Amino acid sequence: MLKCRIAYAGAKVESLHQYGNGVPIVPNVCLSWVEQSSIAWISQSISSGNTDESRKLRGRGTVLEALIIYCQDMRMLSARTGDKLRAVSEVARKGRRVKDLRRLMNHPDIWMQAYLNIQGNTGALTRGTDATTMDGYSPERAANLVELIRDKRYKPKPVRRVNIPTKVAGKMRPLAIPSADDKLVQEVVRMILERIYEPLFKDSSHGFRPKRSCHTALKPMQRGWTGSKWFIDIDIKGYFNNINHDKLMELLKKRIEDTQFLDLIRDMLQAGYVEDWQYHKTFSGTPQGGIVSPILANIYLHEFDEFMEQNKQEFDQGKARRRSPAWQKATNHICYYRKRIDALKGDTNPERRTRQAWYEQKIRELSKTQKRLTASDPLDPTYRRLFYVRYADDFLIGIIGSKQEAARLFREVKTFLNTTLKLDISEEKSGIHHAKEGTSFLGYVVQNYTSEKIVKVHSPVYTRVGAATQRTVRERLQLRVPQTKMSEFCQRKGYGSYENVRPSARQSWVHMDDAEILLAYNAAMRGLAHYYALANAAKTGLSKLMYLAKSSFLATIAKKHKSSMSTENSRLRQGKDIVILTNTKEGKPKRYTLFTLRDWKPPQPKEDVDRMPTTAHLRFGRSTLDQRLTANTCESCGKEGGYFEVHHVRKLKDLHGKEWWEQVMSYRKRKTMILCVECHDLLHANKLSNRQKKF
Repeated sequence: MLKCRIAYAGAKVESLHQYGNGVPIVPNVCLSWVEQSSIAWISQSISSGNTDESRKLRGRGTVLEALIIYCQDMRMLSARTGDKLRAVSEVARKGRRVKDLRRLMNHPDIWMQAYLNIQGNTGALTRGTDATTMDGYSPERAANLVELIRDKRYKPKPVRRVNIPTKVAGKMRPLAIPSADDKLVQEVVRMILERIYEPLFKDSSHGFRPKRSCHTALKPMQRGWTGSKWFIDIDIKGYFNNINHDKLMELLKKRIEDTQFLDLIRDMLQAGYVEDWQYHKTFSGTPQGGIVSPILANIYLHEFDEFMEQNKQEFDQGKARRRSPAWQKATNHICYYRKRIDALKGDTNPERRTRQAWYEQKIRELSKTQKRLTASDPLDPTYRRLFYVRYADDFLIGIIGSKQEAARLFREVKTFLNTTLKLDISEEKSGIHHAKEGTSFLGYVVQNYTSEKIVKVHSPVYTRVGAATQRTVRERLQLRVPQTKMSEFCQRKGYGSYENVRPSARQSWVHMDDAEILLAYNAAMRGLAHYYALANAAKTGLSKLMYLAKSSFLATIAKKHKSSMSTENSRLRQGKDIVILTNTKEGKPKRYTLFTLRDWKPPQPKEDVDRMPTTAHLRFGRSTLDQRLTANTCESCGKEGGYFEVHHVRKLKDLHGKEWWEQVMSYRKRKTMILCVECHDLLHANKLSNRQKKF
């Protein structure tokens, strides 16, 4: 705890300023710097924003009164900061280098927005290598970070590194956990970098970008990759751990002309990590788990996106494939015979009638032959196409062309990644695949499919017979549900043996309520079904796993109630559904139904993009966190003015409702509470209920 004396209005007052978790706001600094840092924040913010209040602040030595004025003017600063961020995007879009980014970090509202972005994250209360968390956040805490960065005294702390299990059974991956202050700084840097690079990123990039996902990467493939002959699949060895720092900084300098901002990013990259109480230096890579890591990884591979775009422009050739000679020959013969039939119509001569029947027989034979042939030449050397899509470090290349051309492009891609980006390729997991055999991408099987099925099509354009036959699917790219992934998912979730179709109970869930068990199964099954909603014949591909999940649910319920699966199936079944009935706290009956594929419909893309959004919830909703924080009022004792902190809880269900403040947070469905320093200390000491409340 740091004990400071703040002098204002001719008097000396002792004040204890600390975070809610016991960490000082400004460690290892003197009082005069505390005053200067707070006033510097406000004077800098107002000088670059609302100049009307600068006269009010001049001549005032009171830190607390200045902070009150700063909070009142925050909304006015937001519009100006938004304009500056938009100007940054515009400068980057024009191809010029962006300047004064470190000065942009002086705006307090950008720090407030950064805090609002991350305060609700799951790891907001997870500690790094120090004791700080998002609990106890205050504008003064952000002001301290701004001053440290401005004076070049801010140094990111080493991240805490832990190993977490992956989706592959028995395999672990490292996860880096930064300290709370470093998370806040990283979020501010991420927001600025996003403004610079988001207008520059290619449409082929989908990972870690706003309003983009795995589905946005897969949907264009279904529509535009039809006819692909070869797939090039390249796997980068440990991409996030092997990003070259010097190369990354070189790429950042192409767009950013701010040495202090770039030095801040380099310090983040070289902060090191602590694992098993041992410090390790970092010479390459971005820590997985860091807030700024995903956008830095995208910036690094943006160079590869531009390389592939240039290759596509050079590779693409021709407007359409030429007609297949065999198909064209059969079509010409059919047209000739039809013309001969038209000429013989109405003639009653038996010999001519026999010739007309022979022509019709030849047309039927040629039509069968024609349906087995491709209309266009698949080996047309004058028609070539290159397709490319990337999600983070996972990318796929499609080729319409010869295998020799695919092999040449494969070598060029490997050379570029090795020499230019200094990344190693896994030879075992990389290769060229024929489109009919397919390959794996983002958990789907991607392959070309051709069906020999012929259907009759009725149309008014067919004036001769009113209908015609046509093929259903020809070299159409399809997404399939991989059964190997279903087997791994079944094993990881403990549903039983996928190969032998033998369900098993979840022993760790037996202690839960029946409704909780059902909701847990529903969450897993519905999430998996929604992810594979783009797959062709999705219900067929998921049916086996869904049967095992349903049987595993019945086995878990049977184990809990010490009965059999058939008994529980008879007890819970209502019609075709398995239902659990419970009562709410108010005594009203509530019905929970087990998820099935029978009535499931894949989510459709929204078509109402031009509809005016409803904003009633914004005008009449609860107060936002930034409004509550800038109100300068303790939500416990009602104290106005002074130093306030934000108290966090991990989950609302952790609130037992014994204390009055727990009841308030639970009733308002809030995981945060604005408290003065005294109330926050009393809350962590379990003595807040003894404090007199004015609210």
